[in-house]
Amino acid sequence: MKPIPLSILAVAHFLLASGSARAQSPPPAPDKIALGDFLLAPSLEIRMRAEYMNSPPDLGGSDPFGRQSPRVRDAWTASERSRLGLGVERGILRAQLTLQDARALGSGAPDATFAPASNAARFGAYEAFLEVHDRGARPSYVRLGRQAVVWGEGRLLGDADFSPMGRSLDAARAHYAAGNVDIEALAAVLEAPSPLGSSFSNTSGPSRSGVELYGALARWSAAPLFRIEAYALARISRSKGDNFDGSRFSASRLSGETYTGALRIFGDARGWDYAAEGAYQFGRANALAIGGADVSAWAAAAHIAKTLPEIALTPTLRIAGSYASGDDGSGSYHQFDPLLADPQRFHGQMDLFAWSNAMDASARVQIVPWAQTSFAVEYRYARLARTSGEWIGSYLTSLGRAAGSTGAGLGSEIDAAFTWRAATALDIRIGWSGLILGDGARAIMSAEARGTTEPGGTVTAPTFAQYAYAQATLTVP
Repeated sequence: MKPIPLSILAVAHFLLASGSARAQSPPPAPDKIALGDFLLAPSLEIRMRAEYMNSPPDLGGSDPFGRQSPRVRDAWTASERSRLGLGVERGILRAQLTLQDARALGSGAPDATFAPASNAARFGAYEAFLEVHDRGARPSYVRLGRQAVVWGEGRLLGDADFSPMGRSLDAARAHYAAGNVDIEALAAVLEAPSPLGSSFSNTSGPSRSGVELYGALARWSAAPLFRIEAYALARISRSKGDNFDGSRFSASRLSGETYTGALRIFGDARGWDYAAEGAYQFGRANALAIGGADVSAWAAAAHIAKTLPEIALTPTLRIAGSYASGDDGSGSYHQFDPLLADPQRFHGQMDLFAWSNAMDASARVQIVPWAQTSFAVEYRYARLARTSGEWIGSYLTSLGRAAGSTGAGLGSEIDAAFTWRAATALDIRIGWSGLILGDGARAIMSAEARGTTEPGGTVTAPTFAQYAYAQATLTVP
């Protein structure tokens, strides 16, 4: 019998050794580390993003005081957001501290001095809370301190994760879970009252109650495809006006009471995903008129999606639509306020539309070209609900209003996004958007001097705008 070649023996040895190594590979590392009687849960997130905008409808032009700045044709920025957190748990007690540094790159450059505080660079606590919970699989808890809060899909109360800083609230929160029922209560301070007192070196100015948010939520999960959620939110405002931008929408938030009730029916199972939500809003806006103005507004939104795993590329098809009332110029204020909504998620990548004085409809297709990747294309058409109301963007800033204009079309937006989970902890996302501006959008841009100034002094708005971004996120664990 001929001897077995050494090459074949080497290959066999390698295969046997690999199989043995796989069989003996250790289990995944735990997310928590035991230290005496305590469990420690460290976390790390680093996100880098570059963005480019061409003929942006929301940059440049007139400021709140009527002063004009040059037209913005091209704009870009690079930003980073880093979070380092530590959770500590012992028995029924839990504490969480997450520090965050968020900035536009180049702001607050290291030059051996401390630069003045800037909105383009901020370091502080993103989360800092204490919690008492029971030991159930779905624990009930009471949580006090700074925390991220999301109710429903985030249309009225979300964590704004796509934004440069994200959103967290200084709040007291109680959550009760039993069977298929969840009940939650929330009280948050959005703007601190003033004056704060001698210990804060703040002793002057009129006494104000700041801005507070109260809420209650109830959810019943009857089945994966049938869940009901009802919640109510009350915002009590006596603001100092630091974020006032001169618009009626911003003025409606300065002083008064806004009460919002919402009902949502949703489900997710067997490849289906759907939700339908309606909300009604009432209250009082004290800064809109002498003696104040009554608030009466409403909004509705729905979507349905289906994933087809049996088809090549595992396509997901989705259609959606929304409506939110706008101001009609009467004695009452009818423009819906989405309170603390999430940007980017509901009304397109360009963040030019919001659940306020707008109606939109969209269709989306997503495929999975390779493992750990996805590619999606979405078409959206948007228009003003009332031409007499203001155009509001996803970050809840006013893009303006064109008095006397009858144009309601805001435009047709196409969004494309590619995502790739390049490694266990690394996600890469690239997106592009183009907007064909409608007659209503162009009229508002001309009124706000966002366009080309003609020899006669009139302003011609562009017909097309673009937005692109690339983002990499490292998350541990």
